[in-house]
Amino acid sequence: MDIPLNHYHQRIKRILACSDEDALKICVVMQDDVLHTVALDWLTASAFEQAAREAQTLLEANREVYEEYFTATRAIFEESRAAKAAAA
Repeated sequence: MDIPLNHYHQRIKRILACSDEDALKICVVMQDDVLHTVALDWLTASAFEQAAREAQTLLEANREVYEEYFTATRAIFEESRAAKAAAA
């Protein structure tokens, strides 16, 4: 995966000692399934860490389902990119 890590991803990586790819996925799980919010800047340091750990647990417990989701999302993105390039 060739997506640069933002400060949230870097923070997750520091807290959980996980891979870049998992930091990206854990951030999505935090936002979508743990906190149900797009913004994470309102969290205290301890709340951020707690949410990251909860998201990591969810990801690990449901890895197959999340991997299918991330694969399908990436495929849709690539299809859209190809369609835009073809139309240009």
